[in-house]
Amino acid sequence: MESTAHQDEQSESLDTTGFVIAPLAAAAALDSAAFSKVNAAEAIPATWEERARKAWEYYVEEPLVKNCVNSWRTFAVGDEIKITSDDENLKEQALEAAWRLNISQFIKDMVLQLLVKGDAIGFKRFTQSGQDIEELVCVNPVSVKVKYAQGELIEARQFPEDTPGGGDSIPLPVEQVVHLKWDAPAFSPRGNSLVLPAFQAIELLRDYRRAEQAIAKRWATPFRLLKVGGAFGQKMVMPDQRMLEQVRDMVNKMDMKSGLVVPFYVNVE
Repeated sequence: MESTAHQDEQSESLDTTGFVIAPLAAAAALDSAAFSKVNAAEAIPATWEERARKAWEYYVEEPLVKNCVNSWRTFAVGDEIKITSDDENLKEQALEAAWRLNISQFIKDMVLQLLVKGDAIGFKRFTQSGQDIEELVCVNPVSVKVKYAQGELIEARQFPEDTPGGGDSIPLPVEQVVHLKWDAPAFSPRGNSLVLPAFQAIELLRDYRRAEQAIAKRWATPFRLLKVGGAFGQKMVMPDQRMLEQVRDMVNKMDMKSGLVVPFYVNVE
């Protein structure tokens, strides 16, 4: 695109040159309807009844959603962790330690913090002798500031919850701290909605799947035109209506995932 601007005949001409950039959404152009409902206004139901129905639909159809719900039910709702061992003495000691440390409650709280806030921080307190664990504590991740160096935790400090990031802090020994982080939005004291991003992500995933199917249908067809008949060496084949119908039926019934054996007088253009 080129345009020339003239102020008057005596003034100096000003030339500007621009380039038109072709649209990059070629995949979406194959099926424009695939991305028609990406916006949140149409993707997310308005009432809680419709959201409940859609949540059940996602639970049934989407394995990712089903796995998350099952994990939540196992750890957060109340199903206990089962401990098994071939050694009965070891199993008895493990069950006693799990009951004394309340392992099920600890893991439930950790999973809850991980799902809701995106972070989970656990702290193990040893006995005075230092030979045994006295207590497992799920610490509020909002009150803890952590530092990493080359992927390793080097510092953890806990601040008062009423003044996060300020006031007197308590250093937590890193060898007694476990920090788990999920790829989730940063926690907000006002609360994060896990429903809206989930619905948006799943709807967008389904739209991408529709676009992929449209692209596959566009490019999966192995041919466009068939040539029936013609000169083959010293022989001339003149197709009649019956021959054309036979070739058409063969193509319509063929398996698109495998090859098709055709007579010598059929050629692909």
